[in-house]
Amino acid sequence: MKMTMIKRNQLESILFCCWVFAISCLLHGCSPSLEKFSSRYKKITHRYEEMLKAEPTDEALRLKLAEFYYTMNDYQKIKNLLQESESRSAKVLFAKACVHLKEYTLAYETFEQLGPSKDNEYLYLYAQTLEEKNLFPRAITVYKKVEPPLKKLAQQRIKEIGIKIEEGVPVGLQKLLGEEEEFLSRIEKEEAVVLFVDEEIEIKENNTSIASLHVVEKVLKEKGKRLGEVTIGYDSTHERVELEYARTITPEGKVVYVGKENIRDVSKYLNYPLYSNARAFIISMPSVEVGSIVEYKAKIYSSQLINDDDFTFLYRLQEGYPIVRASFRLSFPKNRDVQCRFINEQYAQGINLDPTTEERQNKRVYSWEFRHIPALIPEDKMPPRSYVNPAILISSFSSWKEIYSWWHELFQDKLALTEEIKKFLADLIKDCKTDYEKAKKIYEFCSQEIRYVGVEYGESGYEPHHAKDVFWNRYGDCKDKATLLVAMLREAGMSAFPVLIPTREVYSIDENFASVNFNHAIAAFQHNDQILFMDATSSTTAFSDLPLGDQEREVLIFFDDGYKIMSTPLLEENEVVYTTYVEIDNNEDAKITRKITTKGFYATFQRFYFKYSHPQEIEDNIQNKIVEISPFSKLVSYKIENVDDYGKFPTLEYSFVTSKILNPAKNLRIFPDFGDIGIDTAYAGKKERIFPVEFEGIFRKVSRVEVRLPPHLKVKYLPPNQSFDTEWFTFKAVSKKKKNAFEFYQEFAVRKRFVAKEDYKKFKKNLEKVFYLLSEKVILAK
Repeated sequence: MKMTMIKRNQLESILFCCWVFAISCLLHGCSPSLEKFSSRYKKITHRYEEMLKAEPTDEALRLKLAEFYYTMNDYQKIKNLLQESESRSAKVLFAKACVHLKEYTLAYETFEQLGPSKDNEYLYLYAQTLEEKNLFPRAITVYKKVEPPLKKLAQQRIKEIGIKIEEGVPVGLQKLLGEEEEFLSRIEKEEAVVLFVDEEIEIKENNTSIASLHVVEKVLKEKGKRLGEVTIGYDSTHERVELEYARTITPEGKVVYVGKENIRDVSKYLNYPLYSNARAFIISMPSVEVGSIVEYKAKIYSSQLINDDDFTFLYRLQEGYPIVRASFRLSFPKNRDVQCRFINEQYAQGINLDPTTEERQNKRVYSWEFRHIPALIPEDKMPPRSYVNPAILISSFSSWKEIYSWWHELFQDKLALTEEIKKFLADLIKDCKTDYEKAKKIYEFCSQEIRYVGVEYGESGYEPHHAKDVFWNRYGDCKDKATLLVAMLREAGMSAFPVLIPTREVYSIDENFASVNFNHAIAAFQHNDQILFMDATSSTTAFSDLPLGDQEREVLIFFDDGYKIMSTPLLEENEVVYTTYVEIDNNEDAKITRKITTKGFYATFQRFYFKYSHPQEIEDNIQNKIVEISPFSKLVSYKIENVDDYGKFPTLEYSFVTSKILNPAKNLRIFPDFGDIGIDTAYAGKKERIFPVEFEGIFRKVSRVEVRLPPHLKVKYLPPNQSFDTEWFTFKAVSKKKKNAFEFYQEFAVRKRFVAKEDYKKFKKNLEKVFYLLSEKVILAK
């Protein structure tokens, strides 16, 4: 006990001298002495850390050392030293250190255990923790308890947390509304309107950039209140968002400014730490109601460009709401070469997409000014907006070779596999006899066993993770899954390559215009002088197929010795076949068996449904379907086959019974429609079109029905055989009467994916004929 007291006294004396010496050096700037002090500080703290190891239960000694660490801002050592301590004094110091370390969860847990305190610094740091945990009302309550000298800081925090209200509509906004009164009167049907949007991107000499955004929008109808939620996406690895202000102007003329309690900065993919850098800066605008005006102004600072010195930007002309005024400026060093490509100009409605150019000192500036841009109103069965929305694509890349060199370097060193993974791979393909079988096996492993995280290419950076990490994590985004697939195929002895692709939702690339305009990554391998494409992000797509969004797209393939721009195929083996057998008894009750077989993208959808739906949900949906055929139906049994065998086509077979299957009409009976061909009437629903019609893809629907009749019924009317071809589709209907039976066959096959709006009237007339023929019924008589 005496020795412990001597050591504690020595410690207090030495630590006090060290502290006084440090402060003196800091005040007088004696840096050589500080170096000596640093060395002495380390020796002393090490000595007393050793003393604590010898006497770990001496809490007073531990606390004194922690207090000294606190004066020296050595917060990590405090955390390590006091994390097991139970005394209130130790927990207070521990909580304070956690706040300084920005470990707010630990700090919050500790503050909550400790409860109230009169310690001024404690209160301020507790309030700061509550603020960081988004517990704003409680944070304000605690900040109000803070006394000088921290009171001024606490009051500033209160001001920044809460909303601020002023009176009077800003003068500039009043002027804009007055000048555009006539245009605004013409858009009363709209949900909202963009009054003003000003965007500017500045590329600096040091290859950093600043993107500025100023938006003013007005809510016109209830649905337009969705404008109250503003999301700005960014990559926290090299970007940061700075909000200048955000405010709502109410119909009564009050200006309500956003406070910190209205802002969230969150990861888009909380469940996947590898992609936590993809973030969303969210502003929940206060006081938004019909008639309100929402305004915000922000900047996104980026510390690097795509490949350190090049950039690609896309400016879309139309949005879901009309735009009163819009401006876009791009400034860049005038020694840089920048190209522009105009996309979908035919839909620009006479709006000029050419920029005005000027030079300012060492900068070149491209500017665009637009007025009265109509809303892009979607039509049923139209193509994605990337096919119809006018856009300006801007790029500083000089060639596709430059893009190839950049990304080839990013993924090349990520393909290495560990010996353990190589052994796994050898076992995986040990029974495969051909390269095709090996590739199929590897693809199915990567697509089915590696979870897909739906992060768009570029959203969380452009560089893939190492293939070995993706393998062990068992999850990855598109570029990660493609990297693992390529690595495993190459290890198996095949020529495989990563591929960058803009899917259908993204504007196509152009061989004559180099740009990083991709949102997805897939893979390809060479087989018998053919390039076969694989998308491992689709867990239910067979090896020989591609998801619809990947089909008929220009892609960039990264061969070992160079690049090539190729087109992915438009796959035509997409089919759904319904086979139905009906046996009607003397009471006109029926036993019915149906089998549904799918190929291509239909098989992809069917597999997904069967794999990820609850069995009860599947059974209920079948019951709902048979009740549509006849309201008295009752499911007897069903079975599903080939869902996990991707070499075969998935099938659903079910049987059911129903009473009174025939629809009565005095002595006549009408056979019900099974609705197998099921062409959506929206394809021909409009008198004329603004945009083309697009089918899902090239596909075929087939229905085969065979019906056995009781002796007292005969066929009175059987629809005649029909067959006709059009430029866009073919239709065939064949009926056949037999003894006490009849059968019919219907087939609808799409030949062309798009219908130009100029051809719509002719297409509509032909499709309406199909609708009419499909409505014909088989009529029976007693």
